[in-house]
Amino acid sequence: MRTMSLHQAVALCMDHCDASGVTGDDSLFKTVVLAGGSACLPGLAERLEKELHDHLLSYICNGFRVIPPLCGVDSAWHGAKLISNLSTFPGPWCITRNQLRRKSKN
Repeated sequence: MRTMSLHQAVALCMDHCDASGVTGDDSLFKTVVLAGGSACLPGLAERLEKELHDHLLSYICNGFRVIPPLCGVDSAWHGAKLISNLSTFPGPWCITRNQLRRKSKN
């Protein structure tokens, strides 16, 4: 199994989003939002942004940004809290235990 660094994994996702052409607005994949405890490492956002600039094609780099966690280690929790307060929650956001079992069997 080949290991991949963080900037390589993010760059691969950005490349796939760009190549798919699914979205007409490339700002969707040009904004990287860091979340969770490890995202609070000092300088991570700046380093990731620099490494992505060095790794990606120039037209993809144009206008992209890496956003550090605004709520520190609780950022993932705050995101889940926002989603759980949506009127469409749980709807498409959740699956039942039986649906998960069926998916794991396939």
